[in-house]
Amino acid sequence: MARSNRLIVVSHASVVAANQHVYADVASRGRLVHLVIPDRWASQYSQGAFDAEVMDSFVDDVTRLRVLGRGRPQRHVYVAACTTVLRRLGPSVVFIEEEPFSLAALQWSLAARRLRVPFGVQLAETLDRRLPSLARRWRRDVLSHAAFVAARSPAAAELARRWGATGEVAVVPHGVDESPARAAPVGPFTVAYVGRLDEEKGIEDLLSAFQSLELELDARLVVAGDGPMRDRVARAGERVVQLGAVPHASVGDVYAMADLTCVPSRTTATWEEQFGRVLVESLAHGVPVLATATGSIPWVLDQTGGGVLVPERDPAALARAIRELAADRAGTAALGRGARTRALDAFSVRAVATGFVALLARVSPS
Repeated sequence: MARSNRLIVVSHASVVAANQHVYADVASRGRLVHLVIPDRWASQYSQGAFDAEVMDSFVDDVTRLRVLGRGRPQRHVYVAACTTVLRRLGPSVVFIEEEPFSLAALQWSLAARRLRVPFGVQLAETLDRRLPSLARRWRRDVLSHAAFVAARSPAAAELARRWGATGEVAVVPHGVDESPARAAPVGPFTVAYVGRLDEEKGIEDLLSAFQSLELELDARLVVAGDGPMRDRVARAGERVVQLGAVPHASVGDVYAMADLTCVPSRTTATWEEQFGRVLVESLAHGVPVLATATGSIPWVLDQTGGGVLVPERDPAALARAIRELAADRAGTAALGRGARTRALDAFSVRAVATGFVALLARVSPS
């Protein structure tokens, strides 16, 4: 039996406790929230699989299930009778925090439909890439039955409608925790890179730009992340500091040492930068961003006024921007401080939870 006001969130991303904070805020406003997450997961930031984390507030409101395809966001499936799980939990609404073309979205949406429970999905994708015909078919099926879509950006919302969403489509970005104001860094001008080390993230362009500046600036590049280009980073010189994979709880220490965060993403045939969580994490710490004009990056920076955009795949443009920002270190710091307030107004956990609660109230009144 459905329990009035009970929200079930199915989310592989919530195997990391930091990604549960928005739902904890939703629960603090009177919604009953229960998480369904993989028992173990894997990612490019970890060595092998790791056990799911759970916030203290969800210890009694979490179901951990085994999945096949750990570490594959769109291609993992739950080894469970999903209809039985939902019947036991008795939701009034289900939020499947997965893309509509993912196997998990198909699996849980079918279960919700069997029980006649309204459900929603997320959509972060911004590129209308060509998928196999079967995936396109179930994407349209999921979207045509979804009561709502939580789009992570306006571009994602546009795709949701184009792909066949018939329920409400609302922009509900990812939320970031509010961080205390930081002291200005000292020492060499420090550029931070946080993310996967692969070609589509543009790390090669950033390394090339930085190396062209080495004789001009007292600067260093701090790289936090792992991936197939880790050896390229290791060979980049003594002023490139390779931290390797950094736990999410420690990423704030990287921003604390940085004057600037660089997000040099490249668009490819199958991927472009989506919401760009690193952008708002950096701005929430008061660190301005230098980024390429691709995907949803321009929208995030337009909302916050916290960065500088350059063309993608252009190391010379990155180098010029770094040179100019380093030449006015005080102005660069002021840019970050000003953007911090606007970033938290738009993208803090509390701001995002407010929008999500309003969306839930429209599709599933308590």
